[in-house]
Amino acid sequence: MKATQVSALISDYASILLASPLFHGFTEENLRNFFSHAELLVRDYKKNDFVALSGTPMEGLGIILEGALLITRENVMGQRVIMTEFYPSQMFGEALIFSHQPLWPATIKTTKASKVLFIPIHAFLEALPKCQACQTTLLANLLRDLSDKTLILTRKVHYLTLKGMRQRIFAYLSDIYRQQGTTSIKLPHTREQIAEIINVSRTAMSREMSRMEKEGLIEVSGKTIILKDIDAMTDFDFNN
Repeated sequence: MKATQVSALISDYASILLASPLFHGFTEENLRNFFSHAELLVRDYKKNDFVALSGTPMEGLGIILEGALLITRENVMGQRVIMTEFYPSQMFGEALIFSHQPLWPATIKTTKASKVLFIPIHAFLEALPKCQACQTTLLANLLRDLSDKTLILTRKVHYLTLKGMRQRIFAYLSDIYRQQGTTSIKLPHTREQIAEIINVSRTAMSREMSRMEKEGLIEVSGKTIILKDIDAMTDFDFNN
């Protein structure tokens, strides 16, 4: 990128870029060095523009600078299924960046006017002047993010192997309990997100949690849940 483009990008989006998991541990000077030598792309989109179409070649790992993107796929019945929505500082496409066939597996569309930074594969692999150390950090951050997302996916598959709704709720709560190390856990997700993670109806899940509270298994207070019968829950957790 040209020096004027780099300066403008850093000036306008430094806080958003540094909040991205890809640039964890970077300074503005690291960003400046990286952007000055890597061939990056910044694209602007209007509301409802297509950023990518399923089956088309990817331009690189994307980081949202402005706006919001919706990732969708069509099921066998031709119905559109919303997979997830992305916002500024979040990245997408990282699982494809080193693929032998880097084709978008889903369609990506804007829900408002957006700006996206694309980082092609050679920016990770080719030695860049004054940026060898930051490239090492970049790759480490990318691998960490992929590992975290793989673990999340593995946990989600585990939840889907459990037949009953209560079993899935037990498994989710006990996993959070193991992560936080306390019976008074703070939910890292909304009710809608939890229902999506364990693949159940939000309404049905809320009813089941109300029953669990009446039975004295849990106590709910906003996003805090007190677990009153750990033994009943840990039979279904990810580690068993």
